[in-house]
Amino acid sequence: MEFEKMSENDIINLAQKRENAAMEYLLEKYKPLVRQKTRKLFLIDGDKDDLIQEGMIGLFKAVRDYQVGKDAAFRTFADLCISRQLYSACLLYTSDAADD
Repeated sequence: MEFEKMSENDIINLAQKRENAAMEYLLEKYKPLVRQKTRKLFLIDGDKDDLIQEGMIGLFKAVRDYQVGKDAAFRTFADLCISRQLYSACLLYTSDAADD
């Protein structure tokens, strides 16, 4: 499927209907945003790949939960979901490290 010619909302709708190619397209398209958001973060006993994986989980949740037609653009919503996932992961890793 040629996603470049489709609107982002149409691609999101396909991904939400479990069209794997649409989900993969969106994950690849927004992966640079995930990488950008992880640059300033650090996990105790973790590495950058762990952070990127957490960010990608946030991105996946953004695609899953985005409601087309709401006021926020998808990129804004994805940015928020990624940030929240990364913040939660940092808290969890920090808490686990303090328990050790």
